[in-house]
Amino acid sequence: MTFRAHHGDLIRHATTDKHKRNAAPFSNARTLFQTGITKRDADPSVKVAETRIAAHIACHSSILTVDHLGELISAISCKELAIHRTKCTAIINHVLGPSMLKDLRNDIGESEYSLIIDESTDITTKKQLCIMVRYPSYMKKKIVTSFLGLVNLPSGTAEAMTQELLKFLEKTELSPRRCVGLATDGCNVMSGVNNSVISRFREINPHIMHIKCICHSLQLCASYAMRGLPKHLEFMISETYRYFSQSTQRQQKYSELYKTINVGEEPLKILQLADTRWMSIAPCITRILEQYEELKLHFQLVKGDDKSYTSEVLSNMYEDSANRAYLAFLQPLVCDVNRVNKLFQGEQCNVSKLLDDLMSLYQSLLQRIMMPRTFPTWDSLMSYEVADDRNLMPLAAVDMGVKFNLEVARSGLHADLVNNIRSHCRQFMLTLLREIRERLPTNVQILKSMACLYPEIVLGLRKPRLGDLSFLPMYEGDVGKLEQQWLKLDTCEWNHKMSNDISEFWMEVFSHKDAAGEQDFKEVGQFALTMLALPVSNAAVERAFSQMNLIKNEVRNRMQQETLENIMHVRAFMSRHGICCNEFIPNQAMLKLFGADIYAKANAESVLNI
Repeated sequence: MTFRAHHGDLIRHATTDKHKRNAAPFSNARTLFQTGITKRDADPSVKVAETRIAAHIACHSSILTVDHLGELISAISCKELAIHRTKCTAIINHVLGPSMLKDLRNDIGESEYSLIIDESTDITTKKQLCIMVRYPSYMKKKIVTSFLGLVNLPSGTAEAMTQELLKFLEKTELSPRRCVGLATDGCNVMSGVNNSVISRFREINPHIMHIKCICHSLQLCASYAMRGLPKHLEFMISETYRYFSQSTQRQQKYSELYKTINVGEEPLKILQLADTRWMSIAPCITRILEQYEELKLHFQLVKGDDKSYTSEVLSNMYEDSANRAYLAFLQPLVCDVNRVNKLFQGEQCNVSKLLDDLMSLYQSLLQRIMMPRTFPTWDSLMSYEVADDRNLMPLAAVDMGVKFNLEVARSGLHADLVNNIRSHCRQFMLTLLREIRERLPTNVQILKSMACLYPEIVLGLRKPRLGDLSFLPMYEGDVGKLEQQWLKLDTCEWNHKMSNDISEFWMEVFSHKDAAGEQDFKEVGQFALTMLALPVSNAAVERAFSQMNLIKNEVRNRMQQETLENIMHVRAFMSRHGICCNEFIPNQAMLKLFGADIYAKANAESVLNI
C-alpha cells in the first residue's frame, strides 16, 4: 500500500485499528540505530526550494496545486522535495507571512505613519477590517504603501472597529500616537463627529489628521446629482446591460445587426452599471452613445418578436430623442469627474497636479452655471457662495455643452421640452457643484499644504511661510529649529530638485550633511516626508479587497483567516520589493523558522485550505 506524505492522512491513519495492530510489534524502546535505520541531515537547498515553491503558490495559485507541483519539480530536478498542501500552508503561515510582516515592521521603524482602513465582508460574509499602512521608507528612499493586516470584526460598530484596530497595532508594535493620518470613507461609523472610529482614535491621539477618501466623495457627489435627472435614465443604462448579459442568442442577434451596419466590425460589449465601482456610469454612457443607433434599431426590430417586456420599454426609450440629449449632456461631465477620480487612485501622484485637476473641475462647473467672476486663488474659489440662488445665471445663459446643443439641434425637439431638459441638466450641475463644495474643503486644504512641499515651491519665490501649512500643529518637535531649516532650504544646491518624484528630493534633504558630518536638514526632511505619506484616497485598501476576493473565492471559501492574511503579506512583500516569486530568495531568518515546529503551530483544520 502506498502512502503520500499528507499530514492529515497520516494522522487519520494513525488512529485506525489496523495501524495500531500492525505497529504493536515495533512499539518497544528500540532506536533508529538498533533497527538499522540511519538518520540523514536535511539538505539546506531543499528548504530553500520548498520555501520558494510556497512563495510561488502564495503569489499565483491555489495551495491545492502544490500536491502535484512539488512532485513534478522533484522529478525534474532530481531533488528529494516533499511539499504538499499541509507543509505549504505551514510554510506560508509560520515562515513566510511572519517574516515578511517583520520586514515591513522593520522598514517602518520608529517613523510616523498613516493608516488606510475600510470594512468589508468576504465570501463567507465575515466582517473584515483591512488595514493598509503608508510611511516614508528611509531604506528604500521613497514613500511606501503596503498591506498591514486583516482583522475579524465581531460587529460593525465604531467601538468594535476601534478596539480591534488598537489591539492589532499593539500586536504589531506600532504606537497609535505615531499615527499622523487616518484615511477612511465618509460613512458615519468611520468619520462621524461623535461616536466614530476617528473620534475614538482622537481620544488617544488628538493630533491625528482625518482624510476622507476623495474617490468616495466624488462618487457620492455624482450619485446625488443624478437625482436631479429623470430616474428612467439610470434604468435605461442598467437594463440595456441586463437585457444582453444573460442571453447568448440576444448577443448574437445584435452582433449580426451591428456587423451588417458597420461592415463586419464587432460591437463592443455593453458595460454594467455597478454600485461598487467608482463612477462606473461614465464608461457605460460612453459605450451606449457609441452604439446608440444600432441599439435603437435592434430594439425596434425585436420588440414585436421578443416576449420580453423590457425590449419594448427600451425601444420606446431609445426612440425618445430627449433621452439621447440627456446622455449627450451627461457624457462629457461624468467622464471628466471620472478622470479626476482615477487620478486620485494612483499610489505615486503629483499632489500639486491633483489639486489643480480637482479645482479645475470645480471651477469649470461653477463657470457654466454661476455669474461670471474671477478667482485669483483656490481659497477665493472655494469661498464663492454657490448655495445662493441669486448667483445663478438665467437658464438660457447656462452652458450645457456643445455635444448637448448639437444633439438638440439635430433632434428637432419642441422648445418647451428643450427648456425642461435644460432645467434638469442645470439642476444636475448645481447639485454636483454644491456637493463638491460641501464635501471637499478639508481635503483641499491638506492637498494645498502638501503641494507647497514640491521643490519648485520651496526653492522658489512663492515659498510659503511654515506657519501657513495646515498640518504644522501636528509637529511635536522644536518648531524654531524646523523653521530655521525651512528658511535655509533655498541656500543649498540640490541634485533632485528637478526630479518627478518629490520623495527623492526630500530624501536628499533628510540625508544632507554639513561640514561636521551632521544631518543639518534632518527635522524638516523628516517632517516633509511624513506629511507626504498622508494618503489622498482609499484606493489602496480597495485594491487589497479585490485581492482578498480573488484569493478567498467561491471555490476556496473554507480558507482560514490566518492563511488569507499571510498570503496577502507574501504578495505585499513582493510588491514592496519590486520582485516576483521567480526572483525571491529566502533569507536565513526565514530558513531558521522553517523547522518541525511549523506543524505544531499549524491549525488542525489547515488541511481544508484549498
